[in-house]
Amino acid sequence: MTNNVPLFYTEDTVYTDDKNNIGIVEKTWHDTVRDYTNNKYDEDELDGPPEIADHYFKWGLPPRGWTIVAETLGRRVIPDSALRLVDRSFSVGDVCKRSSQDAQSGTVIDVSMTVSLQHTLTNCVIHNVPGDEIQLYLFPEQGQFVSDSPYRVGEIVATTYKAAVQLRNGGMVWVDDALELNVVVPETASRVAPAGGIAPALIAETTEVVFPHQTVSTDLENIRRGQWIYGAFDIHVPPIGTVLRSEVQSITVRWLPEGTEDYFEADEEDFTNLKVFSDKMDGANWTVGDRVVFKDAPTSYAKHDMTRLGRERYGGFDVNALIVTATHTKLKVLWQDLTTSIEDAVDLAPYLLVDDHDIWPGEYVGRKDMTKVPSDSYDIDLDYTQIGVAQHVNAKERTAKIQWFNDTDKLTPDNISDKIEDVSFYELVPHPLISYGIGDFVYLPQSPYFSTGRQSQMAAQEQDSGGIITSLARAILQQGNHQLTQIARSFLPLRSGHATPVYTHSGDNSAIASSENLPLTCDWYGQIASLNLDGSVTVRLGFSEPVKDVDLPASLLIGAPEDDDDDEDDDDYGYEEDPDADDSDDSVDDYDDNEDIVEVDSTQSLRRLMIPDGRALKQNNDDDDGSSWVDEDELEDTDGEGDRDAEEEQDMEQSKNTTGQEIGLESETMPVRIPPPFERQESTISEQTISTYPAQFLILDIDPDDSHHFASQAPSKLNHRRMARERKILNSSLPDGIYVRSYTNRLDLFRAMIIGPRGTPYELAPFMFDIHITSTFPVDPPECFFHSWNTNGVGRVNPNLYEDGNICLSLLGTWPGEQTSEKWNSDTSSILQLLISLQSLVLNNTPYYNEAGYDAVQGTGTAAVNAELYSERAFVLARGFVLFVLRNYIPEFESVIKYLYYERGYLKSCVEWERDVLTNSEVATSLPSVEWSTGRIAKVTKGAKVLLVKNYNSLRRILEEESK
Repeated sequence: MTNNVPLFYTEDTVYTDDKNNIGIVEKTWHDTVRDYTNNKYDEDELDGPPEIADHYFKWGLPPRGWTIVAETLGRRVIPDSALRLVDRSFSVGDVCKRSSQDAQSGTVIDVSMTVSLQHTLTNCVIHNVPGDEIQLYLFPEQGQFVSDSPYRVGEIVATTYKAAVQLRNGGMVWVDDALELNVVVPETASRVAPAGGIAPALIAETTEVVFPHQTVSTDLENIRRGQWIYGAFDIHVPPIGTVLRSEVQSITVRWLPEGTEDYFEADEEDFTNLKVFSDKMDGANWTVGDRVVFKDAPTSYAKHDMTRLGRERYGGFDVNALIVTATHTKLKVLWQDLTTSIEDAVDLAPYLLVDDHDIWPGEYVGRKDMTKVPSDSYDIDLDYTQIGVAQHVNAKERTAKIQWFNDTDKLTPDNISDKIEDVSFYELVPHPLISYGIGDFVYLPQSPYFSTGRQSQMAAQEQDSGGIITSLARAILQQGNHQLTQIARSFLPLRSGHATPVYTHSGDNSAIASSENLPLTCDWYGQIASLNLDGSVTVRLGFSEPVKDVDLPASLLIGAPEDDDDDEDDDDYGYEEDPDADDSDDSVDDYDDNEDIVEVDSTQSLRRLMIPDGRALKQNNDDDDGSSWVDEDELEDTDGEGDRDAEEEQDMEQSKNTTGQEIGLESETMPVRIPPPFERQESTISEQTISTYPAQFLILDIDPDDSHHFASQAPSKLNHRRMARERKILNSSLPDGIYVRSYTNRLDLFRAMIIGPRGTPYELAPFMFDIHITSTFPVDPPECFFHSWNTNGVGRVNPNLYEDGNICLSLLGTWPGEQTSEKWNSDTSSILQLLISLQSLVLNNTPYYNEAGYDAVQGTGTAAVNAELYSERAFVLARGFVLFVLRNYIPEFESVIKYLYYERGYLKSCVEWERDVLTNSEVATSLPSVEWSTGRIAKVTKGAKVLLVKNYNSLRRILEEESK
């Protein structure tokens, strides 16, 4: 066992010492989400070495080899070597692996659990109790789904409790406020745990809500205002007693999907009419410390030979309460190769860092035309050449057997073909609207009143499953947008809230429900129990009596929103800003995808940068308009404020004179290639082509065409002095591999092409970015857009570079970096700094670890397989970028492309590299590998080879034509 291999995961149950004291893992050193809510905890409440605790409070994670564990008496930071794994928490639908370094993963399709229980008064301990024999002492609880009629479903979002206390004089009272009770541990309470149990003194101290047999104290007013059961208030009696009973007093239910709320008192009839959804995890989600009771007390007490206390001595209250002291979890797992197995939970590792391209049996996937050029606006795209259902999946080879539907507009089991094809992972994308997983909650469409008969279950197939209105409504509903929810649902058979569901009989799709055929329970809301290989899903109707499973086409279901309590629309890439930060910046878009972001510090990289002729960059702090990084030789050219207009005019004239050609070099015009499928109107004037090294920075005497993402925006009002300096820096200080163009008539717009650095999966591939200088620059960073060529929904080429063009980078304000140096600074940041960050920190040799938080596992071996597979994907997609620029006309960089790929030999190098990779990949089918001496991809999987062969053949033909 080594500190480089994760031994524990969040929610693991562990022994924390040799006395078998039990705790629950709260935070590990390899978690991908850092905890910066330091104000939630008092540092004194985290026991352990001070330097380790300090590390946690500073960085949000404990240092490598340490784990934070929640024990009965508090939280401790403990070395991994001192912990022993007892049980591991999994839910239905979770993905797992036998080892974190395996390629194959599996989906948990069933969970069973046995528990050890300790009576909270007699301290008797029993073992191997099936988890489905018990229920929570306080029931129902927050988070459960309930229904009070066939027409509406809601989630319990708040609960209140009440407690009955017996005072020392024998009086019994329901106290006015149970939350005002303070637990008191009697001096006589034993701190010795019974075998397999918990020390009574520890039981007495636990929980926020009080339970039977706990000694509690409160103030006299809480007793006086209470509801007396026996006796009366006596000011001379101390407000100290023993809890006899605690109960749910009220609940608040938020109805789905519209978000209205109702309040239910426990003693009202409406409360007793609430039915709780029977979840697939019922009986299998217990945690050490849970307070429970037997569902069938007489039978279970007799079965397990445990003494059950009578009510006589306790004022008629049932004081029998149990506490879970240990759990043992068994899992049924469906593996990607279609095999199933029963496993001990402790023998499996949760698959937390899931690869974007992983596929599991039963999932809907689509194949897209990889030659289609995506538009700048990125919306839900249903333009698939084929849609099918994944069958057998070979995770190691990155291939999957797909059974295709005959028609992409009718995705029902009766329309699935017999054709099964072996397809590369990299040609497939998950269907955006039919992407359900086991355990997801769904709304059912109008359909027959479901029975277990296959014919009635599948009668719903007769409905439209691929119509544009249905697809649009389903997509809107999945976004959880309150303003559009009601509109969307008006297009669907099922209305939200109190509306009447429509039930039909086979052959009669217009029959409206009558009082005779209305169900007694809410059968239009269920939980997915399994994904079937014919495109159907098994849905658990948890409100039915009895609970039953039905099979339905997945295309007919509507995903139930997971969280409907947000009144504001969230963009896909937003983040919560620091409340203490300056809120004057209202020009930068907020983004909302915290899972896929890297925090990069470009300042250090920039400080190390050397200009090709050996001159170093220096920081200019002399100007009050916001300085930038400049060349040493330029410091003397920074004139005073009075010379600004002359400087600007001279700079503009010089830029125009160098437009289209290198100074002192003759130029020639290159014929324009405009092959399909990339069709757009050419500029009347393009950059002239040169036969030697092209200029890295030019201002072109052309207008940006429609392909520039920001061309349609009105020109910005610029800080001309600052922009003159920015252009000077770009003209003299760009490192090798970065080319920038601006426009005479649009000096607020730039277009940059960055050539992938050597020793990375992006080597020799072109990456194009559009940059817009806003009117608030340099106070605010520029806007930046990435052109994701040839990916067309298949996936990102880099964790920071989204297919919709968004770029997640703290320097751009699209992610709150941890360090001040990572954020935009109007005095020191520049366009050059941004470009260097993209080149050196984003396009690096291990892009997988750019994902937010993934740096915690870098070098541990935990994600080594995923990292290799991500680099493989980046390599294959980047090869497509090379093909794109050789086939399509980009006026700003035509000379650059010609020089680099034809004259300098980049194209030949790409072809030879791909040929070598393909040759190496023929030797054996295995995971991809990297040649460590060069950092180049040396071998790819079978799935990657499918795309690489196509790319290689296309590039080879272009090379042959140019060589003629």
